[in-house]
Amino acid sequence: MKSPRSPSIKRTARDMRVTMATVADKAGVSQMTVSRSLRDDPTIPLTTRQRIKRIAAQLGYRPDPAVSQLMARLRQSRVSDSASETVAWITTHPTATGWRDNPASVAFHAGITARARELGYRIEEFWFTAPGMNGHRLSEVLRARGIRGVLVAPVINTGLVIDLEWSSFAAASCAALALPGVGLHRACAHYANAVHVAWRELTRLGYRRIGLALPTDNHRRVAGFWLASALLEQRGLPVKQVVPPLVTDDWRPETVLAWMGKHCPDVVLSFRQVCDWLQAGSVRVPEDCGFALLHIEDPLFAGVDEQRPDIGAAALDLVVEQINANQLGLPAKPKTVFVECSWVDGRTAPSRTG
Repeated sequence: MKSPRSPSIKRTARDMRVTMATVADKAGVSQMTVSRSLRDDPTIPLTTRQRIKRIAAQLGYRPDPAVSQLMARLRQSRVSDSASETVAWITTHPTATGWRDNPASVAFHAGITARARELGYRIEEFWFTAPGMNGHRLSEVLRARGIRGVLVAPVINTGLVIDLEWSSFAAASCAALALPGVGLHRACAHYANAVHVAWRELTRLGYRRIGLALPTDNHRRVAGFWLASALLEQRGLPVKQVVPPLVTDDWRPETVLAWMGKHCPDVVLSFRQVCDWLQAGSVRVPEDCGFALLHIEDPLFAGVDEQRPDIGAAALDLVVEQINANQLGLPAKPKTVFVECSWVDGRTAPSRTG
């Protein structure tokens, strides 16, 4: 007599899923040890972390996105409830409050503090260039305070090396350029997008000969994105609409006015200082020539809004993301978050279409 056939069992993808428990069983450790090892928790010995990661890779373990999101929310909730987590705002100006004279730093900080309130964090200032301060000493101060998160404010001295003991911290910066010798995650304006937005909107307003004017120092600070975007916008334009961009070390009124006289743009995209130079040189704005700012700092002007508070918020998110994943130290592959810009109409660039 034939024995009855066992009912076939169809195993689903969910049944076959390799879980953290699977890895723990194979490694002979607890699920908590697996979790901490996969998050590079320094309290777990390095050899153990490496062995567990190797086993997880062999088994084909992949984190469950839903579980990861839940754990991040739980960690965030604990921080919000206790309000115990502080993120350091590291400044490098010649004085403790000098950064407050920099409009970009002030706007970044406003966005950072607003986002910190939403996430339950506190922001505290630390002056890296204070007398007697150095990277080792500040690192000790931060560790003694239990501070793991670090945000670096814009650095005016581009040659300054911020030598914190980075292995102790989750860090990011608000900067167009990477800090010298330090590969941090960073958030900044999408500078190429800024010129694209300005070009599109000025064209909409009826301007055809758009001229970009920059000092070499600013050109380098944004890694050449403004100039690159302007040259891209000029590709394919009729020759009579192309105004060679001015990028110069000789940044003074005479240089800008000579460029104006030679190329006659019908609108200039630059900084507030240039508008003052044009008017002092008998160029009427906007009657003779329109004018737009690369970043709006005066409500009467037309120009680009870099969304600086949003940049600050994005930088804080980069830090919090690392804290939640317990990722301390310099990243192997630093990433940059670009925040897109918007346009603001103003009196200096009225419509010429009607």
